[in-house]
Amino acid sequence: MESNQTDWFSVVLGFATVLVLLVFIGWLSGRILGVKRGFFRAMLAGLVGFVAGATLIAIQFGSNEIKDLSDIWALGLGFFSYVLVVTLLASVAIDAIARPRSQRRRLRIPHPIRWIRERLAIASRVRDIATSARRNGLAGRRITTAGLSTPEGARALRRTLEDAGGILVKFGQIASTREDLLPDIVTIELGNLRASVPGLPYDEVVAVIETELHAPLSDFFTYFDSEPLAAASIGVTHRATLLDGREVIVKVQRPGVEQTVRRDGRVLIWAADQLQRRSESAQRIGVGALARELVSGIEEELDFTRELANNQAIRRTRSDDEGVYIPEVFTDISTRRVLVMEEVNGKPVSDTAAVAVTGVPPATLAGNLLDSFLAQVLTDGVYHADPHPGNVLVDTEGMLYFIDFGAVGYLDPVTLEGLQQLAIGFSMRDPSVIARGVRRLAGQAGDDIDIASMEFDLGVALTDVQGGGFDPNALSEVVRVLNRHGIAAPQALTVLARAVLTLDGTLRMIDHSFRMGPAASARMNNLVIATELNPRDQMMGELVRALPVLRSMPQLTEDIALQARSGRLTLRVDRWSGSDGHRLDQWISRILFATIGAVGLVASAMLLIAAGLSPNEQVAIYLRIIGFVGIVLSTGMQLRVVARIVSRRDPNDEI
Repeated sequence: MESNQTDWFSVVLGFATVLVLLVFIGWLSGRILGVKRGFFRAMLAGLVGFVAGATLIAIQFGSNEIKDLSDIWALGLGFFSYVLVVTLLASVAIDAIARPRSQRRRLRIPHPIRWIRERLAIASRVRDIATSARRNGLAGRRITTAGLSTPEGARALRRTLEDAGGILVKFGQIASTREDLLPDIVTIELGNLRASVPGLPYDEVVAVIETELHAPLSDFFTYFDSEPLAAASIGVTHRATLLDGREVIVKVQRPGVEQTVRRDGRVLIWAADQLQRRSESAQRIGVGALARELVSGIEEELDFTRELANNQAIRRTRSDDEGVYIPEVFTDISTRRVLVMEEVNGKPVSDTAAVAVTGVPPATLAGNLLDSFLAQVLTDGVYHADPHPGNVLVDTEGMLYFIDFGAVGYLDPVTLEGLQQLAIGFSMRDPSVIARGVRRLAGQAGDDIDIASMEFDLGVALTDVQGGGFDPNALSEVVRVLNRHGIAAPQALTVLARAVLTLDGTLRMIDHSFRMGPAASARMNNLVIATELNPRDQMMGELVRALPVLRSMPQLTEDIALQARSGRLTLRVDRWSGSDGHRLDQWISRILFATIGAVGLVASAMLLIAAGLSPNEQVAIYLRIIGFVGIVLSTGMQLRVVARIVSRRDPNDEI
């Protein structure tokens, strides 16, 4: 009995010793290589080193009898050296095969039940969509110019999205505005998507409002219509009356819509990635990036406070526009899931009868809408980025209303100045002015633009643009030219290009003969050239910015002249004074470090050879010990450099 206990104790003690040794060797190898690895990778490398070390030491010593303490030292040192060297090699190999994770990423263990439920929901959703795709003839159709870009293919896609319902309809509606990426026949068909979404039960609407506002419904409204005014995939809208008698529209987010967006978003991204891997046409379109952009846009719309801030930003500057009104959003009773906005008695401008009953000429209505949009873009730098016909209402007096501020474009001062220069260049039909505006829009990437080549390409593009800088084709041509020069178009420019294309369609619905390009060109002479880019104001602005430099110029000129007369004027160009110099120093250090390691390996090998040839056993033992230690250290130095290269650490890190 005692013998069995002793055996078990020996096994446990041996296992614990081996485990401690593996942890220590794994930690030590990471310190020597100068890289951080996960626990399991370190343990795997240590295990490989332990097994290899035990095998090598067994081969070396074989059945040799251990005679004295020196043999024990030689055996232990040899075993440890073999284990450490093999562990270092295994660590580098593992890191080369499986790149080390970033230190910032943390292992997140999801809730198992929730994780399984989400995966099952996604799988069920994919199955439903696949069934609908087969039923509508979309499954098996190749996503190419000859596939979806046919009336049958586009119609199959639209019907599949309608059958799928929910957020996928919203995705399709947003995709219908992407004329810059998708073929016209696809965007036109997707524009016919109908979201037949039922309203929410009245009790659920009240529950959401009272939860968000932390008070009964009667504390805010004297009247609340139980029937929804409209229902969409994200929320529903109801008419109501405030305590002070003002009539409002209350937009309420659907419960659980965030989970629905997350589920359908994952399905859409997965499907887009599959298409992009299998289709060259999908790769050219950038279906994967488009899907992620659509999902990101929907996720932003889920936060109604963003729409509130967007509304305030435009309303603050556009309150005096002729014929255009921005409804007020009530900040004190609006939250992330509830939005209360002033009610306007209008109908979408797509309603031909509603436009005709106003008595205002359609050309005047379209002109007022265009004037407001141009002022938003070129003067304010904040504009409604989704002016489709459903987001522009008209009342019986001819007043136009912008609604739904979920999508708003913001232009920083540099981008705004570049757009203004672009607009003037198109109005003047001068490729050189347009090229300089494009260069400003491109930011740092603009430094690499070949201006002469850019001017030629833009000159060719001008032949396809009939109007000024806000011709529907103008900004799209600029984006295409940038892509041909290998420069990604700034997001601000692509968002504006989509908004311009959308607005052009809205203006044509108001007045079928209205042409946005020529109309915008005529208006911008007064809006941009006479105000923001007046030559005198521009010159004064540049002088003010340059004033600190101009004030120091006389002193600098005098100092240079004095040094030139005294023969002390020198010109020095230090190519390696910045980050390039530091990077060069690091590479030189690595080369020297590796060279020293290589010399150490050669010297250690020579010591081991000398130990084997030495007739004095005592001297041979010392030479062997020094040689083994030298090999371990030199190998560690060499592998440290290799590990840094494999892991691609910051070149500014120390060796």
